[in-house]
Amino acid sequence: MLGEDTEVKLSQIPLSNNTISDRIEDMSKDILAQVVADLISSPAKFSLQLDETTDVSNLSQLAVLVRYVKDDVINEDFLFCKSLTTTKAAEVKKPVDNFFKDNSLSWDMVSAVCSDRVPVTLGRESGFGAVVKADAPHVIVTHCILHRHALAIKTLPPKLAEVLKIVDCVNYMQSSALRHRIFSELCKEMGSECEVLLYHSNIGWLSRGEVLNCVFAVRVELALFLQEHQHCHADFLKNYEFILILVHLDDIFAALNHLNHKMQGGGFNIIEAEENLKAFETITSDFPLLDDCVRSKIYLESETFLYPRNRSKQLPRT
Repeated sequence: MLGEDTEVKLSQIPLSNNTISDRIEDMSKDILAQVVADLISSPAKFSLQLDETTDVSNLSQLAVLVRYVKDDVINEDFLFCKSLTTTKAAEVKKPVDNFFKDNSLSWDMVSAVCSDRVPVTLGRESGFGAVVKADAPHVIVTHCILHRHALAIKTLPPKLAEVLKIVDCVNYMQSSALRHRIFSELCKEMGSECEVLLYHSNIGWLSRGEVLNCVFAVRVELALFLQEHQHCHADFLKNYEFILILVHLDDIFAALNHLNHKMQGGGFNIIEAEENLKAFETITSDFPLLDDCVRSKIYLESETFLYPRNRSKQLPRT
């Protein structure tokens, strides 16, 4: 396509495994050197975001991201990722200390540290925050607001938590390729709004809201499918109150997901965060209680609620 001359030039480029890996490593070192230089020259102190998690090979990994000011613009960059032998607070802090030492950084240059929901990073007496404050008392330690929402979901009232059992139905169907294909064909034949249900994941903090949204869209098809396969939860989607609570939860998660999306992004600052939170409080101040919805059947009288979507919320009467 490019001609013989181009072919000859391309053939002269060394493409051995070592060459490619060396180039990737050199590029990585150059990017890191640029980020460190920006941190040192930043007119303001930088903040850190720590996320301790377990990968697919059951190894504990510590990922650290940095937020800093450069040319009057807030930048966010990935700083480093290190494996952890243990998840004790001192062991979590050690890779950060070593990185600072190797790159001429110090805790005096840090203004705040935000951690995830892992208990070792949150303990007041022996957690990562306490260990950091022992060396740098000025550092502000916070808990990620998105993880707070994820934790709040685990303490739902029994009536609402009961509805989340529908997630078991979704995972039951998605865990089998055959059941997945059969359900997809059923949705096509019935002209459904969705043809594929989303697989629920406890790790994904937006997962529940998206799953419930899809379940409501194909509630009739899903009820038929579960009944045909004699699933233990097949009667749930025939219960009027269950579906009403499902819609109520869907709107709650939609509101939280909408807020979570707006609380992220490059250049996002504390002023914008406060404005979004106040707007969220204003919108949800008129959010009806579940018991009021059951008594007044509010979802039967309105096709949209708080966050309208292209769907009808006319529920079947039983």
